[in-house]
Amino acid sequence: MKKRLCRLSIAPACLLFLTLSLTAQSKLDSLLPVRGFCIDAPRPEGLDSFVQFIDKELAPRRVNTLIVQIDYRYQFKSHPELTDSFALSKGDVRKIVSVCKKNHIRVIPEINLLGHQSWANRTGKLLRVYPQFDETPEIKMPEKYSWPNPENLYCRSYCPLHPDLHPILFAVIDELCDAFESDAFHAGMDEVFYIGDEQCPRCGGRDKAELFAGEVRTIHDHLLQKGRELWIWGDRLLDGKTTGLGEWEASFNNTYRAIDMIPKDVVICDWHYDRADKTAIYFAM
Repeated sequence: MKKRLCRLSIAPACLLFLTLSLTAQSKLDSLLPVRGFCIDAPRPEGLDSFVQFIDKELAPRRVNTLIVQIDYRYQFKSHPELTDSFALSKGDVRKIVSVCKKNHIRVIPEINLLGHQSWANRTGKLLRVYPQFDETPEIKMPEKYSWPNPENLYCRSYCPLHPDLHPILFAVIDELCDAFESDAFHAGMDEVFYIGDEQCPRCGGRDKAELFAGEVRTIHDHLLQKGRELWIWGDRLLDGKTTGLGEWEASFNNTYRAIDMIPKDVVICDWHYDRADKTAIYFAM
């Protein structure tokens, strides 16, 4: 009899706790539907720590969206020549997906597209394997990188109008999204300095905003066929001169006009280095 009474006394408390928890979660979801975290993909030897970080640190903090910056550090089957150093296997990615599912976290893989095709004096994997895609092949990588420099070289870009580019990109994007079981893909597209270069036989003389918007639409339309969303960083869609944000967190090369040329369902991730400027409001208009 005592056991029965004990069970009856505990059950309402458990129900009350569950109700309060669901109510709190519902309120949080209505206030902050996307609680995102962006992080570099781990090396294979750091995978277990990465999985534990998601489970023990992100999940308790109610993170529900995880962007994993993986680029070409995946063991691609469609284009194995693009597999970079310290690449994760499909089995490795499955562990990330599993812990995200357990904690109801939406996981979105990222490959930097258009810009960020190099870093300092090292060319990225895509342009090392396919140098013909380089927007500015006439600019040589320095032995020792410094900024500023005469060529205004920050990061290289690929030429968005090269006819052989997108079949390769789409193959690796699809493979990566399939591995992550993702309904979205993050294309980066931030800090693009080289676009519409005068010496490019395809892009030279073209409107830089139209070139940027065209690449966004091309990637968006491909993903849409697969039922996936496109996410990008928002800095190239901000006027760096009018806002005073400068050329790093916004655009000095007129790509900001592309904001009126891209599909409205592209998810724009607003970011800043040192302070939370209220530019996200602009993207919500």
